[in-house]
Amino acid sequence: MNLEERQAWIALWTAVFGEPPPVEPEAEVTARILIDFLPPAPPYELKSRTE
Repeated sequence: MNLEERQAWIALWTAVFGEPPPVEPEAEVTARILIDFLPPAPPYELKSRTE
C-alpha cells in the first residue's frame, strides 16, 4: 500500500470509528472490518433532469 492509499484508509477508518486505526492499516483486513461495520448503502434511483 502506497502512502496515498494508506492515508485514504486512515481517513475512512477515522470517519467510521471516530479515531485513527490502532495499528498500521493493512488493506484486506481494514476493508473487511469497514465492510462489516458500514451500514448498507441505500438503493439509488436515477431521476430525470426535468424533475
